[in-house]
Amino acid sequence: MKINLLFTLLLIANLSNGKAQISFEIQGKGSYNSTWIVNKNISDQGDAQDYDLAWAYNYGAGFNLYLGRIGVGIEGLFGSHKAGYTGTIGTTFPLNYSSVVDLKTSHIPLLLKIKGKKAGYFEAGVQMNSISKATYTILGDVVFPTNNNDVLNRYSKTYLSAVVGAGANIKPFNNFPLGILIGARLQYGFEDVKGVDALANDLNNSLIYPERQDSNVISGGMFVGLTYTLSRNNDR
Repeated sequence: MKINLLFTLLLIANLSNGKAQISFEIQGKGSYNSTWIVNKNISDQGDAQDYDLAWAYNYGAGFNLYLGRIGVGIEGLFGSHKAGYTGTIGTTFPLNYSSVVDLKTSHIPLLLKIKGKKAGYFEAGVQMNSISKATYTILGDVVFPTNNNDVLNRYSKTYLSAVVGAGANIKPFNNFPLGILIGARLQYGFEDVKGVDALANDLNNSLIYPERQDSNVISGGMFVGLTYTLSRNNDR
């Protein structure tokens, strides 16, 4: 990881010519996201198991280093990721339910960032994620003894995801280091987080699901925050 970061910094240095402005940004931010965990075995269940909207939050801090308009960033974020489900079991006497898996998570994004000429920027990179708690809850006509059950042992403890986003660091006052951060970010997990289906069945149970499928984390939302910027010109 250190080698990759050093390579990125060297690449930035090579791309920056003439007088490169070196900028340091310290950020505090929070986000509110639409969150999902998708698995083909759940998708194939028809009305018995459908995806439902779920919302979760994250908060934390970040540090960015820019040489000119190109930079790298690292963040530490904490919060949750939820997966919502709904369904109907049976036809003669249909039973309706809704369920939620609530994951307590932490995230470390490593980002390549590109500034626009004004306040805007684009970012993309990889995010390391960890799960410290997983709780399953079901409501409606179908209630199992597993209600409010700890299902952490069904999920991967860590996984990697790709992130991409865009936003703006708005400076309300000229020559003042504080700015207002607004933007949007998308995440897609490219590693299997395993887990349970909408009815708390283990997705890795070969008796229930003979053909195993990956569970992928997806989220997208808005974030706001504050930034403190220090910069100087690097004459070369």
